[in-house]
Amino acid sequence: MNKFVSKWALGRSKVTMLFFILVLVVIVVLIYIYFHNAYKYWKKLRVPQLNPQFPFGDMAGVIFRKQNMGDRIKQIYLNERNKGHDFVGLYFFSRKAFLPLDPILIKNILGRDFQYFSDRGIYYDEENDPLSAHLFSIAGTKWKHLRSKLTPAYSPVKLKGMFDIILKCGDQMADLIKEVAMDKGELEIKEVLARYSTDVIGCCAFGLDCNTMRDPEAEFRKMGKRAFTQTIGDVIKMIIIRSFPFLAKLLRIGVFSAKVKKFFQRIVKDTMDYREVNGIERKDFLQLLIELRRNGIIAEDDKSQVNIDPGKTLTTDEAAAQAFIFFLAGFETTSTTISFALFEMACNQEIQAKARQEVLEVLSKHGDQPTYEGLLGMKYLDMVIYETLRKYPPAPVFLRKCTKRYLIPKTNSYIEEGQSVLIPCLGLHRDPDFFPNPEDFDPERFSDENKLQIVDGSYIPFGSGPRNCLGMRFAMVQAKIALTLSLMNFKFELSERTILPLKMETKGIILSPIGGLWIKFTPRNI
Repeated sequence: MNKFVSKWALGRSKVTMLFFILVLVVIVVLIYIYFHNAYKYWKKLRVPQLNPQFPFGDMAGVIFRKQNMGDRIKQIYLNERNKGHDFVGLYFFSRKAFLPLDPILIKNILGRDFQYFSDRGIYYDEENDPLSAHLFSIAGTKWKHLRSKLTPAYSPVKLKGMFDIILKCGDQMADLIKEVAMDKGELEIKEVLARYSTDVIGCCAFGLDCNTMRDPEAEFRKMGKRAFTQTIGDVIKMIIIRSFPFLAKLLRIGVFSAKVKKFFQRIVKDTMDYREVNGIERKDFLQLLIELRRNGIIAEDDKSQVNIDPGKTLTTDEAAAQAFIFFLAGFETTSTTISFALFEMACNQEIQAKARQEVLEVLSKHGDQPTYEGLLGMKYLDMVIYETLRKYPPAPVFLRKCTKRYLIPKTNSYIEEGQSVLIPCLGLHRDPDFFPNPEDFDPERFSDENKLQIVDGSYIPFGSGPRNCLGMRFAMVQAKIALTLSLMNFKFELSERTILPLKMETKGIILSPIGGLWIKFTPRNI
């Protein structure tokens, strides 16, 4: 009897196992069929596509972190352009993305046909995750109103008012570089400039004297690092957010960690309240947010006001979100741009000498001190920054979303509503058809004479059209102050610790060299 029961149980377990194997096989087959059909999507729309591989589509190298996203899109851009294509359809797993390759088409998407691509398609949840509802992510009428409110905050008058605040942070940076130069002679410049950017944004966007230059473990710096660090839990959250946004809202899953959100919300609220109660005013971005929270008005100068959207003021959560995106958008991008500019001038001593000569000549007309007006006159330094932005664009790839069906001009192909559109900034900037010898660093590309020859739509480091980077003037001032102080105080050359040729980290989107950028600094008064 026991033997019979045992045989019956064994037979039943085998049947159960076979059943589960069969179910698993059916599931795998169904998934394969789903992907096989999904990979026909672009062909049905008469859009050229690559040869997607199950289940990773065209992005296996990026998924397994063997290739940076910007490099992968650049690779596809150059390959498909060589085949004569003006656009191509891509797959990320089964998700689709449209990649325009022709600069005229790209210019139209960003500008002329903006009404079809007015959104970025970035997830946000204003109710459960207020910090995610910032100017960079929000869409539609809300974006339009908020953009119009914040535009005056970046006017030349406002930037001039923030100049001394930024310069103070720059002086602290130069003092630290001098101390290190006198001691060790070389340092990893990207970390120093990250602290400089943190201090600048802390002062201008949050009204805080962070002093991370002397205290890299300051709370603001720690929270900033955490905002840019992805844990395994963060990765899982982002997979849910990107794949099942409705589920993310239902579960109240936020883009950033609760600790980061609470910190930045508290900082903004407490600082704004403290200033208003005590009648304190500073010439910074936070003061502009206070004015918008108070009455929806930004004072443009002493004689006039810009009244935007009367009757609608900025809430505290909205103000915190805008201060937060000021930090997110400006921290990594600006510090990276300055780092690459110093790297290229360290490699090209003639360019460095020419930039320094201009800086010293301009400073001599302004009491040998950096001034806002003096920076405006440094045209060659502008050329150095523009060429840095060409070779190392802050956003190698950026995103748009098709908001209504778009017939691609002069074709019978179209982009469907809701589709993601990737803009290949790095690909355009490294295209030899637009920038001969694209790997060479040549500021003369942006001389008054030569910049007129640049193909329209092929140079877009800050984006283009109505959703271009609102803070680009601020970024230029911040970069020029850091470079001016470096050139006037030091001579610098590349350290042997810098790994050449540069290879970029395969995680993230921002271009970041493996091993860092090590530079030897020598004070000029020695």
